[in-house]
Amino acid sequence: MIRVAIVGCGGMATHYLPVYRDLDWVQVVACVDTDLESARGAAQLFDCASTTDFTAALAAGVDVVVIGTPNSEHRAQAVTAIGAGKHVLLQKPVAAKLADAEAIAEAAASSRRTVGLYMSYFDQPLIHDLQDMVRGGWLGEMVHCYARLMHKGGMMWSQQSLAGKPTWRGSLEGTGGGCFIQLAVHYIHIFEWLGAKVTRATAFARNLHCPGLEGEDLACAVLETESGAMITLDTAWCAHGEELSVFGTLGRFEYRNSVRLALASSAGKFDGRAARYDGGTVEAFGGPQGEEQHSEIKPPAFGDATNPLNQHRLFLEAARDGKPAPVSIASGVRDMRIVTAVYESARTGRAVEVR
Repeated sequence: MIRVAIVGCGGMATHYLPVYRDLDWVQVVACVDTDLESARGAAQLFDCASTTDFTAALAAGVDVVVIGTPNSEHRAQAVTAIGAGKHVLLQKPVAAKLADAEAIAEAAASSRRTVGLYMSYFDQPLIHDLQDMVRGGWLGEMVHCYARLMHKGGMMWSQQSLAGKPTWRGSLEGTGGGCFIQLAVHYIHIFEWLGAKVTRATAFARNLHCPGLEGEDLACAVLETESGAMITLDTAWCAHGEELSVFGTLGRFEYRNSVRLALASSAGKFDGRAARYDGGTVEAFGGPQGEEQHSEIKPPAFGDATNPLNQHRLFLEAARDGKPAPVSIASGVRDMRIVTAVYESARTGRAVEVR
């Protein structure tokens, strides 16, 4: 039996907690949150203790600590839990500041326990199909990657702040920025995982419609990669829309609003976990191109413990079996280096090398 303490019981945690309830070899023994009512609400799922005291997660009867607190709390909590000999799963991003992320990575590297990062998009079979497309040459050589992740949460948080009820997401200290650090890390991580290693960033950031927030509610970045391919990232907290696209010399992958998939490739058929392409070409400017085919693919629920790619399930299995985490803290530090370069570019108005 793996015994778990949940630290941070609101927000995203409310979506993934069912995984911990539904795995019969996992027992949640404590729910911890600065808001006692939030901790109590989560604890009802497990019939376990609820508290505002973080030290409950360090008790001898705890094997795994799952941390989903504000970014600025990650360093103190993760380093302490690692030092106490716990397996630790940390919500993205690693921390609010690069130095804090590096400190967590140093602690993780010296631990004999499983320490990792929760990246929810890897729950999605389609994302793994995309990696197979890239690695198998089905898209040809990558030319341009594009991602847009936007929602209007910032406008809601801004109104709350102006009404005297601020949220940590509106604080530069709490988040390390604004919409970009919170949203773009998903796609930064995916594109680097696909093999597009970022070398330089140029970016712009603004706060247009969220006066109650300290960070930006709109950010756009252009990232250069080692191969010469380009990445464009658009994020916002004052508009709505989502897209993930990869364009290559042989084909393209376009996934919009977590539903609509468009595929085209002159490389032939593809039969993946979720995606299917039947082949076929059409005459077009520049010569024959893959015929575009459409389908609807919805991601699995965050709390689906039966999903073999569920990142919470995979982390728990790794901790149980003494294996490395599915997503390493070191890879999350790499994300933070790119985020840091983007913010420096937005501040200075010049391109910034990613170290």
